[in-house]
Amino acid sequence: GELMGCFAMTETGHGSNVQALGTVATYDVATQEFVITTTREDARKDYIGNAAEHGELAVVFAQLEVGGEGRGVHAFVVPIRVRDDSGELVPAPGVTIADDGLKMGLNGVDNGRLWFDEVRVPRDNLLNRFADVTPAGVYESPIDNPNRRFFTMLGTLIQGRVCVGGAGINAAKVALTIAVKYALRRRQFEASGEEEELLLDYGMHQRRLLPLLARTYALHFAQDVLSANLHDVLTGVREDEQTQRELESRAAGTKALGTWHATRTIQECREACGGAGYLAENRFAALKADTDVFTTFEGDNHVLLQLVAKGLLTDYASDFEDMDQFGLVRFVAGLAVDTVVEKTRVHGLLERVRDLLPGGDEWDQEAGLLDPEYQLAMYRFREEHMISGAARRLKRGIDNDMDPGEVFSRVQDHVIGAARAHMERLVLEAFVERTRALPDGDLKVALNLLCDLHALSGIEADSAWFMEHGRLSVQRSKAIRREVSSLCRKVRPLAGDLVDAFGVPEEMLRSPELVGDLVPMKG
Repeated sequence: GELMGCFAMTETGHGSNVQALGTVATYDVATQEFVITTTREDARKDYIGNAAEHGELAVVFAQLEVGGEGRGVHAFVVPIRVRDDSGELVPAPGVTIADDGLKMGLNGVDNGRLWFDEVRVPRDNLLNRFADVTPAGVYESPIDNPNRRFFTMLGTLIQGRVCVGGAGINAAKVALTIAVKYALRRRQFEASGEEEELLLDYGMHQRRLLPLLARTYALHFAQDVLSANLHDVLTGVREDEQTQRELESRAAGTKALGTWHATRTIQECREACGGAGYLAENRFAALKADTDVFTTFEGDNHVLLQLVAKGLLTDYASDFEDMDQFGLVRFVAGLAVDTVVEKTRVHGLLERVRDLLPGGDEWDQEAGLLDPEYQLAMYRFREEHMISGAARRLKRGIDNDMDPGEVFSRVQDHVIGAARAHMERLVLEAFVERTRALPDGDLKVALNLLCDLHALSGIEADSAWFMEHGRLSVQRSKAIRREVSSLCRKVRPLAGDLVDAFGVPEEMLRSPELVGDLVPMKG
């Protein structure tokens, strides 16, 4: 902590679209320096953690220009503060710094704005793992393709997304621990007899909290798989390019699902604790304020799902492989009429998944709802159907000579929906695989209940889609709804143990009125 730094990627005008950043770094052969310049107002660096007060160095992402030729975004180490004669930190020459001001939360971090007016840094300040500039001004890189080089560079930042996704899941664990413990001690109304009922004995309260509890377990196991994959890549156990791309995609999707889940869970838990949940001392105010931004930083969740979709659509045409997040439009513009759907892995897989699912009168039978193979088949069918549907829509738009940008805009919701369906399938698979690996016993029984609750809650929530596509009858949909309620009742006696298993230290709960002992008023 003796030398504080910051990470200056995001700009006011280009947050998620990193490839279009407006900050420029021009190489000066005469002095062997890079000249960093904010070219226009919306190219200022914005929301930069640590910049407003304490940062002395910044890793600045800028468009590299060498010999009049643009080489894409690269990273440079740039001093942003120096000490004056009195020893006080002041902005470095050519650097302007401003504070972003008070935020909804996380105000222990001073986010700021940075402008650069021809700030010079030595040639060695280029972070040159993937590309370099010789003293004579010759650009060199072992990666010839500029798009692949860009994504390889950004791939090193994957740990941030893994950490943010994990933090969101852990915040959901804290909220659920507080809400479930409160529901196991707070009584309200006489439902059966003289004593008032515990909140968690009410069916609606179970419906509010327990599917969220099951989903938190599911996301925890999905995060475990992601962390293991990250470890393998970082330690060199698996180094192939395909593994790296799959890791980037999985990290992006898990981060999106995990942080959205945190936002939803914290709000539901706050409401489930009534007025007491609104008191600042009972933790929900801080949880909401400090995690809400998780859906935005390290990548906006919808943009991250677009990145996931890019990988899925690669199965339809190799042109997708080296796209940036918004390069899908460029792909659409060059889409060949006969290459997208007809000869693909997905088309065959869609037929195989369809064969796994019951049809006709079988939809009206309740048997098989708790079969993990049935649950996985439903999730796989939705995923593959949505991927192929998005690809067909892209193709159809080009066949009809529509503007590529308009085609992509019209299909974007389908693209993101397909990515989300893909991630939901991966999460369920992680849960199923974890439960299958357990020896027979009480733990396996408990986790199987949670896994069933998670899987069927997901189908229930998307029942309209499954009905529209002929995979769910009205009778089957009602059976799933009944089964979800039944599973909630079965999980209810285990709820206290299940939140205790999160292992959240008592001092981290910091909710005296909700999880502590009520002390009678004196006087």
